[in-house]
Amino acid sequence: MNLSRSTLLQHPERIHSALWRGSQLAQSSRPTLSTGFAHLDRQLPGQGWPLGAAIEFTLAQYGIGEISLLRPALTRLEAGRSIVLVQPPHTPFFQCWAGWQLLNHPLLWVNPPCPADTLWACEQILKHNTSAALLVWVNSIRPEAVRRLHRVAQQSDTLFVLMRPQAALQQASAAPLRLSLVPAEYGLELSIIKRQGPACSQPLPIALHRPRLPFKSQAYHAVSLDQPLSAFSQPGRPVSSVVQSQSGWSRAATRTHS
Repeated sequence: MNLSRSTLLQHPERIHSALWRGSQLAQSSRPTLSTGFAHLDRQLPGQGWPLGAAIEFTLAQYGIGEISLLRPALTRLEAGRSIVLVQPPHTPFFQCWAGWQLLNHPLLWVNPPCPADTLWACEQILKHNTSAALLVWVNSIRPEAVRRLHRVAQQSDTLFVLMRPQAALQQASAAPLRLSLVPAEYGLELSIIKRQGPACSQPLPIALHRPRLPFKSQAYHAVSLDQPLSAFSQPGRPVSSVVQSQSGWSRAATRTHS
């Protein structure tokens, strides 16, 4: 098929899938999985999380909602395949897993004793390609190790996400998709640091929690118990309305039982 020069310039992906115009999002050569957030999908090549590639989250601190961000995608993974958590910052909460309707994915919790074992475990999981997702929390990892894991991930169809501290942004990374996550009202504020396409200058708000409805107090009409008059009738003073109503109820009750 002969293509004109102008056509190739307009569609460089026809030359090779790894090529794209700097002003446009790349046409992902790998399968993708919707993030579950339409405005985020529109900002990602392939309209979702790439499978079989390293995705990097840099976090202001661990446990700010990174799993909640991935939750819609996790529910779309192939049933029966496991989801592996390597060195999560907190003990996985099984009841939450059940509440998220993820019981059709076996949950594996791996807690290696040292960084070298962490990298080895991740590499083996990706090589075997039996897990639907691999989520890893690492405090420090060399750029060469990220490149190696990304290369191994390309041989799989695993959703592979590296969680790293914000300081990791000072290093280069082979991950084709890098995002910065900071806490925000009702969820997260997400900045796309690196993607195959133009720079994304505006952060994206991601709502993970519903806003709390304002409390509306209901007006209750009740008779005050602090009565200025005596509960009993006194000469020259009327009987309290509370006593009158109670007396009427007592007489009615007496007639009922008689």
